[in-house]
Amino acid sequence: MMDDLAPPDLDRIRGALAGTELPDLSPDGKQAAVAVVLAGESADLHVCLIRRADHEHDRWSGHVALPGGRVEVDDTSACAAAVRESREEVGLRLDPFLCLGGLEARPVSSAGRPTGMTLFSFVFYLGETLEPLTPSDEVAEAFWVPLRHLLDPRNASRRRTHRDGVTIDQPAVLYEGRYIWGLTYRVLTSFFEVMQLRIAGPR
Repeated sequence: MMDDLAPPDLDRIRGALAGTELPDLSPDGKQAAVAVVLAGESADLHVCLIRRADHEHDRWSGHVALPGGRVEVDDTSACAAAVRESREEVGLRLDPFLCLGGLEARPVSSAGRPTGMTLFSFVFYLGETLEPLTPSDEVAEAFWVPLRHLLDPRNASRRRTHRDGVTIDQPAVLYEGRYIWGLTYRVLTSFFEVMQLRIAGPR
């Protein structure tokens, strides 16, 4: 059972993601990209997360998220968009050659309703140092979370939200008072599933 709590090391992640295809841009332009940025020693990796700034008209206002955003017309690829957004939002200098691979693309929904947008997720390894994070005006805070924390069932929680007359109760991971849930939880679930691991949550 304790093996389930052991975080994947860098070699295991590299092996699991080896050969994954990076998606091409689609003509409809309704795409977003996020970066799963890993850093730290091989056996004690951390992932970069942000808390979005509070804005009245942002449907994801205040949510914990991965660095990322919409793919813009000047982006040469969805991966390039993830690199750009990571620099703009938290000051991390990524490069496509640091990308270990991509995760399965997924549709983006809000309050359980489809938005027509597709999300692409890319995994990067930045190095052994947990680089300082410099949040932009769009980001309330940025922080590094140990992968082992995300796997520990003692950190499992649930997050109930109300929006547009819809109540949704979703699984979450609680980290220092912050709920990691929704789309971010689902992307991290996909990341761990590649290594045949399960994020903290309902069993």
